[in-house]
Amino acid sequence: MEVQLREVDATGFETLRILGECDLYNAQHLTRAALERLARGVTHLRIDMAGVSYLDSTGVGAIIRLVQSAKKMGRELRFSGISGTPRRVLVMSNIISIMKEDATPEAKK
Repeated sequence: MEVQLREVDATGFETLRILGECDLYNAQHLTRAALERLARGVTHLRIDMAGVSYLDSTGVGAIIRLVQSAKKMGRELRFSGISGTPRRVLVMSNIISIMKEDATPEAKK
């Protein structure tokens, strides 16, 4: 999995773009990168999951940890680009309901 940092956009959000599989072997990269940004004072963070091809329970756990950590820190965390198998996993595990998601056609389903 690769984590790419994008600068603050016009909406005031810094974006972490996730590419590849978010699973037991590399979910910690997502957690580390996002928590580092939040700890450094980023108040508006978006995680772009359009490039995530696979998500397992460890990846789901990482997302839960990030949502909880952002809330405790008073930071805004949003997600975008969730589709395919990762979306199905998040819907079936009922985690999608605690995630703030940017409006996309998939998010409206």
